[in-house]
Amino acid sequence: MMRRLYWRPKQVSRTGLLLVGLISVGGMLAVELFRVDTKQRGFDLKVQAADLARRCMEAIKEERIKRGYPIDLEADPAETGLIGELMTPVTSVSGDLTAKQTSVNPNFAAVAVEMLQQAGVRKGDVVAVGYTGSFPALNICVSAALQTLEAKGVIISSASASQFGANLPELLWIDMEKTLVDKGLLQVRSVACSMGGYEDQGLGLSNEAKQLITAGIARNQIRPIQPSTFTESIDVRMAIFREEAGRQPIKAYINVGGGAVSVGRSAGKGAYRPGLNRRAPRAALKIDSVMTRLMREGVPALHFVQVREIAESYGLPSAPLRMPAVGEGKVYYQPEYNWWLALSLLVGIFLGLYTFVLSDVGLRILKGIARQRDSTLPHPAV
Repeated sequence: MMRRLYWRPKQVSRTGLLLVGLISVGGMLAVELFRVDTKQRGFDLKVQAADLARRCMEAIKEERIKRGYPIDLEADPAETGLIGELMTPVTSVSGDLTAKQTSVNPNFAAVAVEMLQQAGVRKGDVVAVGYTGSFPALNICVSAALQTLEAKGVIISSASASQFGANLPELLWIDMEKTLVDKGLLQVRSVACSMGGYEDQGLGLSNEAKQLITAGIARNQIRPIQPSTFTESIDVRMAIFREEAGRQPIKAYINVGGGAVSVGRSAGKGAYRPGLNRRAPRAALKIDSVMTRLMREGVPALHFVQVREIAESYGLPSAPLRMPAVGEGKVYYQPEYNWWLALSLLVGIFLGLYTFVLSDVGLRILKGIARQRDSTLPHPAV
């Protein structure tokens, strides 16, 4: 009666428990080892955007060679053509070479697609964009993502660049952008451009640098932004964004690089986290910038800084020695558990526990096996 009351056998076989334990451990290892790669949301759009970015990067490499700028294999071992020089007249500030090498990856276009979709951007939406010349490859990826999503990008750039960015005097970012439009790869380019550099006014740049940048803005026939103060530069940019958006609301803001006007001097650069920011941190709201003004209005912001951190988050390599192929990275696939295998394991464990612990079945089976084994053993001689 007591056995029936507690629904367990008088004896629990240690052999049975060992078998259940081995099945459990082996099953858990199998579930971990045999995870399946699952396509992520927007897979086809991500591939399309990354492929467009790849073709754009190849076109810029061809244009660089055509214009007589050799590729420095020490700075650009992957031979991408999108790594600039250490110092040129139009170089504004110091730059991180590893970050620049990491940025030359067409799969950042897929990252931009994912962030834009998470921000709620859809076909026809207006997206305000702030580019610098420091990360031309990321600029290309963002433009490719916007074009693939058929969003309306309103782009304002600054022409100077940090070390290893688009700092070749005759091949500034705005030159690259026009080249891609002329080749029919991109459909939209910057509507306005400032000199960039300190305070967005080119402070600290030589007269030669200012002349080269001014000439670059003129030859690309872009509306120049020539502010006399930091605040005026923000005001002008905001006015241009409003003008270009018309009656449509701005659905997102994208910042690429460390443009002071875009994110707010040195303090503003670290106030926002890399990637998608849905709300501005309190510290950031105290810093005047284009991003802060838009975020006060509830506009989400995509912040492309600390490139290696973003790359790690999406499974992209740091400073690859070859141009990564389209489709590489966790942004396309995520390993997920095989739920059928996991369910089968749970059923197996339950049956094992029932058989060897909660009923007499397992004990009878094991005793039967033992009796059969004993019967086959030779009897000792009398």
